Amino acid sequence: MIQDLLYHTLTLSPESDKIREMKKRFYLILPLLFIILLASCATTLAGTSDINIEKKQSNKKLLFKDWKYKGFGQPLPVWFEAAYKGNLDEVRSKIAVPENHTIEIVTAQGINSDQANKSLWQKLSEKAELFELYDSSWALLGEKEASANNNSYPYYAAAVLLIDNKEE
Repeated sequence: MIQDLLYHTLTLSPESDKIREMKKRFYLILPLLFIILLASCATTLAGTSDINIEKKQSNKKLLFKDWKYKGFGQPLPVWFEAAYKGNLDEVRSKIAVPENHTIEIVTAQGINSDQANKSLWQKLSEKAELFELYDSSWALLGEKEASANNNSYPYYAAAVLLIDNKEE
């Protein structure tokens, strides 16, 4: 008898009605939350960037495939291609050279960027005259350029030095 009374009070109590109502709302909202979750996972097309455009080009067309800070979106330094070709006048026209200064290009090559840079810094440390380093960079030669030169060292490093012409 007590069990029957207890059963009826629990099943007919206003609190049990509230629990049933909450369960009903939960089961109605659950599919909506699932649909919203799936809709929020939709993807969009990425915008085209310079790096994506370069990837679409044939590697044989590119003079340089990779260079310092390319992964961070930086372009190849404007002076680098002229320095690679050894054109001192073109390098001078692309950078701001202070008065009473001349420029010099120092280059090195290696099997990877680290070796090319190390060789470059070795050459710079051996220089007897005083200079100011304008900029330095490295690049990986493109397939066409590397095969044209029969070069076993595909990485090329270059530095532009400013040398003061003042007579002391």
